[in-house]
Amino acid sequence: MQHFKNIGQLILETAEKHPDQLAIVSDQSMLNYRKFSQAVLSVASRLRAAGIGPGKIVAQSDDNLAEVAPVMIACAVLGASWVSLRVSQHLPQDLSPTLVIGDAPSRGDVAGIALDPSWFTADPLDPGTVPEIQPDVPFLFVATSGTTGAPKVIAITQQQQVLRAAATREDFVPRQTVFATLFRANAYPYITRFLSAFVNGATVVDSRSPDLWFAAGVNHLYGSVAQMAEFFGANSLPRKMPLVHVSGSRLSDGLARHLIENFDTVIDLYASTETNRSFKNQKSLGPDGQIVTTGLPLDSEVQIVDEDDGPVPAGTVGIVRVRNGYLVDGYLNNPEATQASFRNGWFYTGDLGQVGKNGELIVIGRAGDVLNLGGVKINAAEVDDHLRALPAVADAMCFDVPSDDGPNELLAFVVPRPGVEMSDIAAQCEQLVAPVIGKARMPRRLIQIAEVPRAHDGGAKRFLCRQIYLGGRKVG
Repeated sequence: MQHFKNIGQLILETAEKHPDQLAIVSDQSMLNYRKFSQAVLSVASRLRAAGIGPGKIVAQSDDNLAEVAPVMIACAVLGASWVSLRVSQHLPQDLSPTLVIGDAPSRGDVAGIALDPSWFTADPLDPGTVPEIQPDVPFLFVATSGTTGAPKVIAITQQQQVLRAAATREDFVPRQTVFATLFRANAYPYITRFLSAFVNGATVVDSRSPDLWFAAGVNHLYGSVAQMAEFFGANSLPRKMPLVHVSGSRLSDGLARHLIENFDTVIDLYASTETNRSFKNQKSLGPDGQIVTTGLPLDSEVQIVDEDDGPVPAGTVGIVRVRNGYLVDGYLNNPEATQASFRNGWFYTGDLGQVGKNGELIVIGRAGDVLNLGGVKINAAEVDDHLRALPAVADAMCFDVPSDDGPNELLAFVVPRPGVEMSDIAAQCEQLVAPVIGKARMPRRLIQIAEVPRAHDGGAKRFLCRQIYLGGRKVG
C-alpha cells in the first residue's frame, strides 16, 4: 500500500526538486524553495516543542504570506490543524485552538504568541521523526462566504487538500506559473492557490503592485469580481498580462470587456470553498464585438436540476449542484445547513443557473437573489450588474426592506466614484438602467455608502445591507 504524503510533505519534496526556484516574491524580499522549506521546518520544530501535533489546532492572526504559509505548512507536516483567528471564533467549543500565533490577544485560556525572526532560523525539524499522518485528519478549518447569514465552517482534510492541489496542476505548472492575487493571505481562495503553487513548484508574487507583477513575470492573476472592479476601475495595465481568473459572483459583460483589454485570456471561474474550483467559462470578443462565453468543463461534475433533482434541458433555469472527489462532507455543528446543501454526494450551491449555447454555465444568481416584491420577481444580482456598469458607480448592491403600507421595497447602496454626486448617478440610472430593466425593477432609493458589505470572495451580503439600513446606521 502506497504511503500517504500530506500537503506539507509534498511541498518539502517539491523544494528538494526545485531548490533554487523562487517560491515567494514580495515587495520586501525573495525566497527560493530551499530557504522556504528551511523556514517551514524551523517553524515545525518550534511548534512541536510547544506541543503541537495530531489533534491540535493552531490559530493565526497574521495576514502576511511569508508568516502564514510556513506556519500552515508546518501544521500539515505535524498532522495538526490550522485556522485563522477570525474563523476560530466560529468553531464549536470542542475545537478550541491549542495555540494562537501572531499579534493577537489571548483567546480564552490560550495565550497569543507573537512570531519573531527566531521562529524561522531555529534548528529545523527532522521530517523523519514525524509519525505517518492519516489522510482524513482535518488540516484546515475555513469559513464559507456567509452571504446568507453567519459564516458556516468546514473542515478540509489532508487528503482533500492534496487532491485539490493535484486537480489544479494545469494552472500551476512547475517553474512556469508565476501568480499574484487580490485575495488576502488568510482567505481560502488565496490559501488553496498558494498551497497548489507550492506543491507544484510555481511562484507566488505576494503583492498588489502591477510594477512588481511585470518585474517578477506574473502570468496568472486571481481575484473576485468585486476586487477586480475596484482594483482596475477605469484604469488599465501598461501592457497585457497572459491570464486572469475571476470568481466569487457574476462577471458582467462590461467588466469582462475591460479585462479582455488587459489580459490575453479571461477565465470566469465557478468555485466554492466546499468544492474548490468546479467549472471555467472563457470570455472573449466575437467578430461583432460582443462578449462570447465558452464553457470549459473541469474534473468536477456540474448539473442543473429541478426541485426533484431531475436534470433540466440546456437553456432551462434550475438549481446548480456539484460533486467531485474532494468535496467536503458538510458544515461543522450545523446539521440543518448540512442537510440543505449536501445530499447524496452532491453539493447544492444555492445558485440558480442554466447551460448556454456554447456549453457555458450561466449563473442567474443566488436563490436568495430572486426577490419577490408584491408579485414582481426581481433578480437582485442583475440589478447590481447594471448599477455597477454605470461610469459614475464604483460598487453597488440592492436589497429589499419591509414597507409599512405594501410589499417590500427595493433599495440600493451605492459607492460613487471620486468626485461624483449622487444626483449624477440618479440621472445615469434614469437614462441607462431604467429603459433596460423597466421602472418596476428599479430601486426606489439610491443610498450612498462608503463600502458595500461583501464576503471575502466578493459575494453579496444582502442580509447585512438590510441590517445596516434598518438599524439606522450612518452609511455615507
